[in-house]
Amino acid sequence: MKSLKIYLVASKGSKTQDEFLNTIEAALKAKVDILQLREKNLNTLEFYNLALKVKKLCDKYDSAFVINDRIDIAMGVNASGVHIGQKDMPLKKARELLGKDKIIGLTINHKHELMHTQGANYLGVGAVFSTPSKKDCSVLGIEGLKEIANLSSLPIVAIGGINENNLSLLKECKIQGIAVIRAIMEANDPYMATLNLRTSFDSMFMGK
Repeated sequence: MKSLKIYLVASKGSKTQDEFLNTIEAALKAKVDILQLREKNLNTLEFYNLALKVKKLCDKYDSAFVINDRIDIAMGVNASGVHIGQKDMPLKKARELLGKDKIIGLTINHKHELMHTQGANYLGVGAVFSTPSKKDCSVLGIEGLKEIANLSSLPIVAIGGINENNLSLLKECKIQGIAVIRAIMEANDPYMATLNLRTSFDSMFMGK
């Protein structure tokens, strides 16, 4: 699959639809490798309609597009795939529904969950740092991330409170990408925020 380096988790939140789409387009212009649309508060029709617009932007900038949790939405808009958690549809069933060519990402919070990752394309591992985006998620810390990354044969995307200021703390971890929310979605200049994250990531992890 394509690169996972800069992985944007995007939610509309309190933004208007135009503000939201403008923010993610700015980030996509600076090269987001994969964008996950995560909407917990929209009804199915709202989510579907928004997903269609986001997919159009991802296609325009040649970025992979995955839907958080909702396999029906992913299939409905022909997204690149889905990202599921430990309490969502079983990975095996998700793979049966989506077929072998779609991307499936799986959230991992504890190393014992590595026993059930067959069929996933990558693992989202965290939370590395505490984050308001996932209040109920236990904090793994850098050592926890490092341990899971060393045990897994799948590509690892670190997630949870990561930004340009603390990214250097992860340089000893065997990761293929970083997933961010606020570092881009709440940035004054999402284009430059994305560009700076990519530059920093490349300088720390390329060649490993």
